[in-house]
Order: sequence, then structure tokens, then C-alpha cells
Amino acid sequence: MSLVAEEIRVAYGRREAVRGVGLVALAGHVTAIVGPNGSGKSTFLGALTGSLPFRGTVILNGRDIATLKPWQQAAERAVLPQATHLAFPFTVIEVVRLGLQSGIAGARSDVPMRALARVGLAHHAGRSFQDLSGGEAQRVMLARVLAQVWEPVAEGRPRWLLLDEPVSSLDIAHQVQVMEIARSFARAGGGVVAVMHDLNLTALHADRILVLCEGRRLAFGAPSEVLTSDILSRAYGCNLGVSVPPPPGVPYVLPHAASL
Repeated sequence: MSLVAEEIRVAYGRREAVRGVGLVALAGHVTAIVGPNGSGKSTFLGALTGSLPFRGTVILNGRDIATLKPWQQAAERAVLPQATHLAFPFTVIEVVRLGLQSGIAGARSDVPMRALARVGLAHHAGRSFQDLSGGEAQRVMLARVLAQVWEPVAEGRPRWLLLDEPVSSLDIAHQVQVMEIARSFARAGGGVVAVMHDLNLTALHADRILVLCEGRRLAFGAPSEVLTSDILSRAYGCNLGVSVPPPPGVPYVLPHAASL
């Protein structure tokens, strides 16, 4: 099973933000989307989730999302947006339960607390969501989407986490925690597609990486194939040096005499 995007195009007025981008994300893998600001990463993810109008085709587990009702999509994939603003004074556990009500485990009353424990916030269940720090709020929202697709595989079909900058507000320890959650979800048979900025975290945790530049696909492949000095320097418009340390041989990226 897979998430397949073919010739995706998204326009804002006359400006085309995504220009014919394709992607094949496999269940059991973490697929990352990287690129400079304005390259179309979040817009492309918005097309994959069906939250933005687009041209092209998105196939989720063998079905065109254009033919699926919202509840059918919600049963197979959960979406973590870049930012969430709540107008009502929900408690943390109430926010997480919203995901449970949208997903496939509605009768599992234990799931919200287990999801909160998974992100290290079970002790905040009764707090007001508005009182949380930015990083805590981001982890609560991750717990919400985990509750929505709690079982990575159900009835023989993989579930999907679609994450837009899931570590943007987090310290180093919690960045690692979130990426390990994503990695664990994939190991259990689910699929993960994540927009990322930190190239080193991406190198460490992603199976495949899509590099976008000016709305187009610049490269797609394994970290060792994509995270090269040439590709990244072209994508980001500055000199980037990529080195490989001793085992386990995961590439890491350093700005090297950066110049425009």
C-alpha cells in the first residue's frame, strides 16, 4: 500500500506554487519533504491531504482521494498542520479526544491518555490547552493525530501520518522523541510523510527524501542519494557541505562558507 501523487499542481491566483510534482510514499517508510522557504513543501502536503484545491491525482491506499468522503479519508490518514489555533477553552484531553472521534478507534476510551503518554504529556491532561507553551501545544496536537490513527495497520490497510513541520517548536530532546514516534509508527506498518527543515534529523530518520525547489521536484531518493553537496547547494542557494561520519554512516549537513 502507498500514497501516490501524480503531476500535482497548485496555484494561488496566477502564481503556480507547486508545478507538476510527483511522489510515491510507501507504508513502512518515513518520507520527508525538504526545501527552502517558499519551495512549496506545505502547499504540496496540503494537496496530499485534500485540504487545498489542486490539479493532478492523489491515490491513498489504492483509492483516488477525489472519490473519498471526508470521513473515509479521516479513517486512513491524520494530518498535523503547521499551527493550530483553538477559539474555545478545551482541556488537553478534550483536544486529543477530537482525534479519537475523527478516527477508527472511537470505542477505545483508553487511547487519548495513551497518546498523551506517548508524547510525554499525560500529566497535563486536565490543563487548559491555551495555557501550554508552543512546544507543549505542538505535542498535544501530535497526540491528537496519533489518537486518530492509533493502530498503524487496521483491517490489513496501513494508516498514514501527514505531518507539517512536526518538530519546529521543540527542543532537541523532544525533536528526537517526535521523530522516534514517527519511525515507530512506520516500523509498525503505517506510513509517514513529513515536511522537515532540519536536514540532519531528516538524514537520521527518513527512508526517502523529496527535495523541492521553486515548486518543482529537484530530487527524490534515499538520504545518501539526495543529501549531496550539489543537490542541496542548488536547492538552498548557498554552499552546503555534506559529510559522512564513521559508522553508522548517516550523512550530516553543515553550512560551509555559505554565500548567496
